[in-house]
Amino acid sequence: MKGKIVLLGTSSAMPTPERNNSGVYLLYMGRGLLFDCGEGTQRQIMKAGLSVYRTGDIFISHLHTDHILGLPGLIETLDMHDKPQVNIYSINGLSELLDCVLKGMIYAPDIRINIKEYGHSDNLFVVMEEERFTVRSIGLNHVVECLGYSFEEKPVRKFIREKIKELSLSDADFIRLKKEGYIKKYGRVYTIEQLTIEKRGFKFTYIPDTYKTENIVKLAYGSDVLVIESTYLDEEEKAKQYGHLTLEYILEIYPRLNVKKIILTHFSRRYRDTGVFEERIKQAGVKNIITGRDFLTIEF
Repeated sequence: MKGKIVLLGTSSAMPTPERNNSGVYLLYMGRGLLFDCGEGTQRQIMKAGLSVYRTGDIFISHLHTDHILGLPGLIETLDMHDKPQVNIYSINGLSELLDCVLKGMIYAPDIRINIKEYGHSDNLFVVMEEERFTVRSIGLNHVVECLGYSFEEKPVRKFIREKIKELSLSDADFIRLKKEGYIKKYGRVYTIEQLTIEKRGFKFTYIPDTYKTENIVKLAYGSDVLVIESTYLDEEEKAKQYGHLTLEYILEIYPRLNVKKIILTHFSRRYRDTGVFEERIKQAGVKNIITGRDFLTIEF
């Protein structure tokens, strides 16, 4: 197992006794990435058995309170644990807001808070580039500016077992292939591309608050796991008014997404349970869409 995705909150604007506000934790190779940070998120991290201290990179979709109220408390806890810095990637406006909140609390953190802000874009753009993975973003269609995020492992090359056996490759051959990109065997030249296949990496996409937009497809296409808001079952007028999705729309577009598993989240508090969503999914005969719940965990 390289990592896991844990839903920390699956409610919309207001929490319920069963569902916390928005938050999704991605643990990858021992590193914690947090997508949105609603009220109570740090306690949800603890209850899930995850490490608050490992949370070093936070991705904020928009500035509605149900997605950011947990930030000041989480930052203070990280500071109290002597974490040297935290990186926050966000829609425009977070720096000013967070500065106001922290100063208003007469709070002088030692932790370095690095914030990168972005505006709306209809094109995919990179917000974080690491050796093993890339995090991309795109603008969505909410009542305020809002971003979605995707995490994708970089592809790796795997040696073709049959070729290794056929050519009787030695340790020296592997070293040369890695260094020079080719080897000479039995009077022929073999490139690393001929002896390997490219294996795509794991892809996770988070689609928070949004109304209908093609940018969902642009960002989520080819995901192994897609966590997507489904505030309403089929109430189209409310969805349009408040900038949210319905399950009916997700059922409409999911064949175009080429996604292995879709997890619904951000349910309106009017749904005391998700039974009506599950019944509609069953009625549609769709196997790869499930309803999320707090602490649902997907390992990969």
